[in-house]
Amino acid sequence: MFFNNLLTSSLLLAATASALPAEVERRATNQYLTNSHTAITELQTFYNSPRPGFWSAGWWNTANCLTLLADLRAKDSSSFLTSITDGPNGVFKHTLNSQNKDSTGALAWDDFFDDQLWWVVALVKTYDVTKDSSFLKTANDSFNAITLNDKPSNNPCGGLANAYPSEKYLVKSSTIATVLYVEAAALLATRYPAQKTYFINQAKTQWSWITQNILIDGIMQGDALTGNPPSCGNNHAFLTYIEGVALQALVALYHATNDASYLTTADTLATKLLSGKYGMMDNNKIALEFCDNDLSCNPDTAQFKGIMMRGLRTLRDAKPSAAGGQIKSFLTKNADSIWANSRQSGTNLLGQKWAGPFALGSSQALQLSSHSSATMALVEAALANM
Repeated sequence: MFFNNLLTSSLLLAATASALPAEVERRATNQYLTNSHTAITELQTFYNSPRPGFWSAGWWNTANCLTLLADLRAKDSSSFLTSITDGPNGVFKHTLNSQNKDSTGALAWDDFFDDQLWWVVALVKTYDVTKDSSFLKTANDSFNAITLNDKPSNNPCGGLANAYPSEKYLVKSSTIATVLYVEAAALLATRYPAQKTYFINQAKTQWSWITQNILIDGIMQGDALTGNPPSCGNNHAFLTYIEGVALQALVALYHATNDASYLTTADTLATKLLSGKYGMMDNNKIALEFCDNDLSCNPDTAQFKGIMMRGLRTLRDAKPSAAGGQIKSFLTKNADSIWANSRQSGTNLLGQKWAGPFALGSSQALQLSSHSSATMALVEAALANM
């Protein structure tokens, strides 16, 4: 099978290819990059033929695996990584070519808007690396489909829903769908100059809803609004991935508008986040999801923490002094803890509890989510040290 050949060749190259001198020097001075390569080798053992998620049964989880590879590939042109990602048989092109699309060219594997938006972000980042316009076109077509099909009348409390009204697990006024939409619109604004004003206006409209309802006391609170005006309720939940996407959205808005106030808002959010007062890290400043301690995370929630790390690193790239300059040390401390305390001996499989001890759910989907989330943390630490 093509998939097995791709997997076998990728792993073989990772294990046996002779590194170029520049690669040897870079990896010798950045242990986080070396560890990322090791974790990605393990990640590729999940890469198989079932569609739609080549690394997982979860479609949005696969989008995040694609994003972590694109993030690293943007700065890492090693033979190890390019043997996995690049070319007509690499995971970038193969993953896109194997997706279902509707008649407009939009991705259409399920009816969740937030899932589609994870893919929009992943495809934009993959386009940035490959310069292959098919990635950007699919991202744009998918964004337009969401804009067309998410009806404000279906969300009495504002924002975006996470899915079509007929979806069993519909969440109206979904925070994650709305903030992902802001990020996606802002990213597209800088890649479609002729439509820049349109995309910026789309982003600003939804960011205004976020600031009025979810960005409370400088940090994101609540995963949705429920009820009807004027009694729209907020559960004030703190979820690591919502904070991470908000940071990415703010940085994308800054790049699209050149308005530094978005970075100021992101700086405040990151400072609050890293204070440790909101339950998203332990007393030693190791990232923690609400479901980690009792290992009750499902394949969705087990993915969350790595997305927070991506948001923090994205902010640091744009503003190194953000959060008092402590983002890099936070990223590296978490990467160190994962490698020392949450890694399975012999397989290099990474666990759910980053502070340790190593622990992992029994299902393949949960193992993939936990491992890929931790791999994101390693990648973000490597990027922060480049």
